[in-house]
Amino acid sequence: MKTKIAPMHRSKRGMVSSASKQATEIGAEVLAKGGNAFDAAVAVSYCLGVTEPQASGIGGQSMAVVYLAKEKRYFALDGSSSAPYHFQPKEMPKSPLKLGLKATTLPSTPAFYGYLLDNYGTMDFKDLLAPAINLAIEGFPVTPLIHSLIERSKVELKNDPQAKKNFLQGDKSLKAGDILTQPELAEMMKRMGEKGWRDFYTGEIGKEIISDMRARDGLLTTEDLSQIPIPIERPVLEGKYRKHGIITFPPPGAGRVLMQILNILENFTEEDIDLDNPYGNLILALAFQLTLRDRKRMPQNPDIYFQQAAKKMTNKKYSREVAENIRKIIDKYSETVSHLPPETSGETTHFSVADKEGNIVAVTQSIELVFGAKRTAQGLGFFYNNYMSAFEYKDRTHPYYLLPGNKPWSSVAPTIITLRKKPVLVLGSPGSERISTALSQVILRYIDGKQDLSTAIEKPRFHTSDLKKMQLEKKRFSKEIENTFKETGFDIRLRGSYSFYLGCVQGIEMPHKKNGHQFYGVADPRRDGSAKGPE
Repeated sequence: MKTKIAPMHRSKRGMVSSASKQATEIGAEVLAKGGNAFDAAVAVSYCLGVTEPQASGIGGQSMAVVYLAKEKRYFALDGSSSAPYHFQPKEMPKSPLKLGLKATTLPSTPAFYGYLLDNYGTMDFKDLLAPAINLAIEGFPVTPLIHSLIERSKVELKNDPQAKKNFLQGDKSLKAGDILTQPELAEMMKRMGEKGWRDFYTGEIGKEIISDMRARDGLLTTEDLSQIPIPIERPVLEGKYRKHGIITFPPPGAGRVLMQILNILENFTEEDIDLDNPYGNLILALAFQLTLRDRKRMPQNPDIYFQQAAKKMTNKKYSREVAENIRKIIDKYSETVSHLPPETSGETTHFSVADKEGNIVAVTQSIELVFGAKRTAQGLGFFYNNYMSAFEYKDRTHPYYLLPGNKPWSSVAPTIITLRKKPVLVLGSPGSERISTALSQVILRYIDGKQDLSTAIEKPRFHTSDLKKMQLEKKRFSKEIENTFKETGFDIRLRGSYSFYLGCVQGIEMPHKKNGHQFYGVADPRRDGSAKGPE
């Protein structure tokens, strides 16, 4: 197995870390020209829609944790999409909608970045779109990762004329090294640049989306698009892990999952949760399992979450009880597991941006599964999302039950870590329910393991569900650790050594004394990204 080095960069003038080298370069260029973090975030996002079309784009939704340095204010920007108003609950399908235009919720990403730029940016929308437009026209080389994802979705992509034209050659997937061009997407973005982002909803672009929906049996109507999904500024979810502050995304995101995992682990010593030994990994696996079980048992309505007195998942007393249960579970197995110490798919993308003034944007955006609904907007070039699959279909009392206009459940957890009330680390990841487990492993290695950010992101990773189904990067864990998991009842599936499935953490360490007062950006080697700041 070849060790991969996490791409990294240092700069005194800001930093961008994303899952696309082209998007990172464009964001760094915006910062170099004097744009702020919000300007750069807009440019990076639209570029990712071109260079990472399988994971995000303007047909999806976006969420962020934001820090305004001048005001010293944090907030979560909730850009949830919403179910079509035309949908009738009496026609509830037997299984979640995943394919085709019926699987699509109202795209909110254009409104999300329009709001961000209008309220906090400094540059012209048209200028920020220009680099993404050029990339869509001139094309870029397909990476091995993108080739593998096209190949995986090839059967469905063949059923969409525009996707077939752009992503396949005949019946074969574009190979690594082939140039991928997206002329329809470029033309659509040109029109948005000229007429403004609202054209996506109430202008000519919006009319074309509705015509496409009518022609191909979609559910979105003019009434849906006229309800422009302006994002909501919500209070962030705040907590503490040892001496560090944790600022993350509230419901409908999954920051409380990350918070509960860290609250549980705080009841163990740094030596207990050493991730190089079986005992530490078992503690972590059980914390993942029990926390994800709690999330399923305790869904929260995002609109009333902060008004509720009892917030069990973020309660430290409750986490102490869970930690005690973990100790009992480990004690139960310690006599039979000889090598324990005697004591005992949704796809998404994430990018992080920080500017020289200290403003921060940590964004997780998605079209839900790989290539979303596997259908593009005809003549417009972007992939529709399939967020209709992210609702509850059976329990009518569930806050994310599929109702007209309701918001889907989300697992995003963009996060800022502070020390003495100052931001020191910005990070986030794609990966559905694997997001919080991936982030917690990086945070543990950084804070408890005292590892640098690059090492913490590169190190081996695993995930376990609430049903003890474990995903493990092969050849990166010792046999002793693997056997511990097996003998304590985990059902292991081996993934690639640097698995696309197990998240992609894009991180920025903010300037401080120990790093020479520089921004230190790191991109996860599990995908195609990079980190860069202005020279």
